[in-house]
Amino acid sequence: MSMFTPSLSLESYSRLDKYLNQLRDALAIFLRTNDPSRLFRRTRVLLSDCNENQPPLNDAIEHGHTHLALSLIEQIMDMPPSNGLLEKANENGETPLLVAAKCNEWKLIKPILEKRCELTKQKDKDENNLLHLLASVQQNKAKETIETVLLLLDDRMIEFLISGLNQTQQIPEQVAEQNGNFEYIDLFNRKINS
Repeated sequence: MSMFTPSLSLESYSRLDKYLNQLRDALAIFLRTNDPSRLFRRTRVLLSDCNENQPPLNDAIEHGHTHLALSLIEQIMDMPPSNGLLEKANENGETPLLVAAKCNEWKLIKPILEKRCELTKQKDKDENNLLHLLASVQQNKAKETIETVLLLLDDRMIEFLISGLNQTQQIPEQVAEQNGNFEYIDLFNRKINS
């Protein structure tokens, strides 16, 4: 009976060993000092090299690990460049910002928009933007999130999002209407008419 053992080149093994040692050291520092920054930097490197269909940051957001996701986002924001972590999309074309919108996680949306406002131009594979996804949240539960987003963005970006068409040629207001989210429609109309 033969066992399958993945073969690593000497160079790959050396890089992996070096990374694991750095991760171990960062964990030891975290346990001694209660300062997770070094550990998050090492984790950020690992996440940026991950080429899975479901990027780990997106996965953390979707599974409700808000505190972990927020900590990672804060680390990403503090260390330029973000190595594309905020641009990595899952199989639905959703980036961390769009996943946070779909899950109505305003605590994650806010820090991204405060430092990387240009990411609001992102769309999923169905051409839904940030406001389309928030308008899809059922029973007017994303009102606070939409209000926060509208306060953080400049008028030109809001107009871009509010007038954006998705794959079914709907603007966010129409998506809100379709889902019975009438408070959203009022928010959108007030912003357009202000």
